[in-house]
Amino acid sequence: MIRIQSILAATDFSVDAQYAAERAAIIAAAHEVSQGVILHVLESSWLDTLKHFVNLPVEAERSLVIDASRSLDQLIAKIQQQTGFTFESRVCVGNVLDLILQVAENFDLLALGARGENPLRDVTIGTTAERLIRQSRKPILVVRNEAKTTYQRVLVTVDFSPNSLTAFAYSNVIAPHSEIYLIHIFEALFEGKMLYAGVRDEIIQEYRINARREAEAEMRRFIEASGVERGNIYRFIEHGHHVPSKLLDKAREISADLVIVGKHGKSLVEQLLLGSVTLHLLRECPCDVLVAQ
Repeated sequence: MIRIQSILAATDFSVDAQYAAERAAIIAAAHEVSQGVILHVLESSWLDTLKHFVNLPVEAERSLVIDASRSLDQLIAKIQQQTGFTFESRVCVGNVLDLILQVAENFDLLALGARGENPLRDVTIGTTAERLIRQSRKPILVVRNEAKTTYQRVLVTVDFSPNSLTAFAYSNVIAPHSEIYLIHIFEALFEGKMLYAGVRDEIIQEYRINARREAEAEMRRFIEASGVERGNIYRFIEHGHHVPSKLLDKAREISADLVIVGKHGKSLVEQLLLGSVTLHLLRECPCDVLVAQ
């Protein structure tokens, strides 16, 4: 059973990171979360560079930690005033990715901003969120928009795998009163080869109709298997050749404020390289994205 009793929000004091912390507080307040922490990591390699080039004294490093702690306390006070939830603060010095991964192991959910303080670095080596998702074993909420209310419209990507069941379960936990839209994008098996071979359009259309019926039956079984019993669940079965584009179109069409996708891949190669659908959503989705695992 999925439960959210602890939340970690990582911040670099960027605008998106603030949105992530605010969203984490809204979720925490709604779920009576027992532990919430906002983490800021001072990158040790950056401090080492300063020491090398400007002979940074030990006192100056301590001062940087103190300044970060003060900024964190101010952020926490602001969020507490807005949401009623009070975070603990934590400032660490070390490798940003390693420390966030290490600390996140003790939490049920990790919240991050979609864009960091240094957009050039994100473009060059991949966003912090993407790199964390590749390595983390925890669900990660990537926040893009300002958090004003609880989630109202949640789009869940469904491929009928165990990952999809997990994604659906998270939608029911994180947004129990929202409208939930389940979407499955299908392409009839061997359709591409049939088109290439010049098979008549009416035959391909009949093939698509049968594939849709099969997917609709799968969706019914999927909802039954989930054990989720609630209203406000809508289902979409749509044909498409490029799944990420179809998902983005549907997210915009329903004005989704959250898209949930399961993290795919059990092999080492798949774990190191995010699936194309997840990666596309992280980069292009107009709303928040939760990668459930």
